[in-house]
Amino acid sequence: MALLGPELLALLILFIILLRPKIITEVGRGLGELVREFKRGESEEEKRKLVKVAEDLGIDPRGKGDEELLEEIRRKLFAQNPEGEDGDA
Repeated sequence: MALLGPELLALLILFIILLRPKIITEVGRGLGELVREFKRGESEEEKRKLVKVAEDLGIDPRGKGDEELLEEIRRKLFAQNPEGEDGDA
């Protein structure tokens, strides 16, 4: 049995009354921290992959931002394959 609009609204109001705003705020804060940690983890994993590709191409990644590394990787790849990305030329 699916909850429709009125039932869901009634449960939400009951939830707010029973838990008090302070507890709801703490739950929201905890969820926000969880989302931030998840995004940070994703970002760090992407950075590790980018550094690995750069090192495999002989590029020194120290002291460079993501955009700088991407640009150097593109330059290095195009230098190896001057016809273009798809190799149709």
